[in-house]
Amino acid sequence: MTSQPSERIAVVGTVDPQTVANVEKFTDVVDMSKWHEACFVALLGDMANETITFTVYESANSDGSSGSAITGKTTSLSASASANDNTQIQVNLKGEELGSGKRYVRAGLVTGNSTGGPAAVLALGLGPRYGPASDDDLSSNTVVT
Repeated sequence: MTSQPSERIAVVGTVDPQTVANVEKFTDVVDMSKWHEACFVALLGDMANETITFTVYESANSDGSSGSAITGKTTSLSASASANDNTQIQVNLKGEELGSGKRYVRAGLVTGNSTGGPAAVLALGLGPRYGPASDDDLSSNTVVT
């Protein structure tokens, strides 16, 4: 029997579309004890000529507080008047990359100045450890198979 994609992958965190500027916007906290892997995707619109930094943080706390950046899971784009417009940034994470005692993760997106631009972030949980991925899906719409 084959499974549906929605049984293997789920939306587990978001930053809903909004202006992202110099105040970091965070996804929902993802409990990696439920997933083998996660993928974080930032979707950028018409961004200002500012640096853009996308970071995945780990924490021992379920609210993501006291989090620290995961080594190798930060991407910074140089300021550009056009090169960063309508682009995407992707950061992949495997559960075994987390530090000892850390099981909660979230991604943050921030720009280097106060103008920023429209953006959104999608966090996907991949390879559920228990049951179908749809058990922990945050999607606000019904999955159609």
